[in-house]
Amino acid sequence: MERISRPSARPRARWLLAGLAGVLTIPLVSSAAGAVETDQCAYGYTSEASVFFGVGAGESDVPNYDTGDGCTVMDEIMSGAPFTNHGQFVSTVGSVTRTLVRDDVLTQAERSDVLDAAARSEVGKPHPVTGTRSVDLSKIGLVGFTVRATMPTDAVGTLDALATCGFQNIEPSGRAGNFYGYTAETLAPLTDAAGLSVPSLGVSQDNLENDLDLVISEAHAIGAKYVRISGSSSWTLEDYSETAAILNEVGAKLQDEGITVAYHNHGYEFETVEDGITGYDVLVRETDPELVTMELDVYWAASVGAHAVDLFQTYPGRFELLHLKDLAADGSFADVGEGTIDFAEIFAHAKLAGVEYGFTEHDRPVPDGVTSACRSIGNLAELRY
Repeated sequence: MERISRPSARPRARWLLAGLAGVLTIPLVSSAAGAVETDQCAYGYTSEASVFFGVGAGESDVPNYDTGDGCTVMDEIMSGAPFTNHGQFVSTVGSVTRTLVRDDVLTQAERSDVLDAAARSEVGKPHPVTGTRSVDLSKIGLVGFTVRATMPTDAVGTLDALATCGFQNIEPSGRAGNFYGYTAETLAPLTDAAGLSVPSLGVSQDNLENDLDLVISEAHAIGAKYVRISGSSSWTLEDYSETAAILNEVGAKLQDEGITVAYHNHGYEFETVEDGITGYDVLVRETDPELVTMELDVYWAASVGAHAVDLFQTYPGRFELLHLKDLAADGSFADVGEGTIDFAEIFAHAKLAGVEYGFTEHDRPVPDGVTSACRSIGNLAELRY
């Protein structure tokens, strides 16, 4: 059993938000006696990643170099995000990288690669709702939490009912070794028999830190390519930073096994704020896009005023997984398509976000999990975006 050590401290990087006063600075004592360095990009983009504007076309493979004072290339470029149009974005990249070449941070060849990635990316491009496209249901699944009441006692009946009403995927949630009383190995024959694929497993952070071998074994047993965790409402920004470091470390090991680690949010990540920086900002900026993705729960984000499309525009390509949950007018849960969230707009921006799978979910389904789930996928089948 492998244990991932939790770091006691993390180097910090800055985030500059254009138009906001009061840049956060943190004095750091350097190794030279009496000398003090100032980190002007606290909780910024990690220098351990590459310059990244989205999966595929937006990947540059140019290192996200430290540009000085704790800042990185991505900090300098994305300080103006979200961008109003693609031309503004490319112009910003051109201006910033020109200065970085002059300052010997980038070579001319690296600047060219970054500019090419920016030009090819979806950042700033219009993503209109045309009403002519339908949802690819082969990429839609159900979060198993929705049917948690019946899975322990009637897994076969529950899974068959979900498949009958149109689901092709499911994301079991629990802990490694215990998904509704099943291991992934014993659950796999049941999902296979129902014709359901399992692209993702919901596990705990403790599993990642203390039982990584078991997580890998469970994912392989059921065919999952993603494993995801959630956080805690008690965390500070430093806790989010430490978690980002753990996700990077674990993500590198999982990548070798063909698995990507994902972080699933609630609302508190957006409510933990210091100097305009949220816990969610820290997680996205300090994790390596090649190792870690985000599973955005659109309900919990919207419940605290953080809208999915705004996040897609600010952090392009970082959301390979979505939890599709609807927000009723009174703030409670609703079946997908029966609340206030604009799912047509979300799907129109899916390419910008980098979405691979969306999983419907209802935390308090009425009258039961299967009925609620089937209403949600039925509404998605009728959606045009």
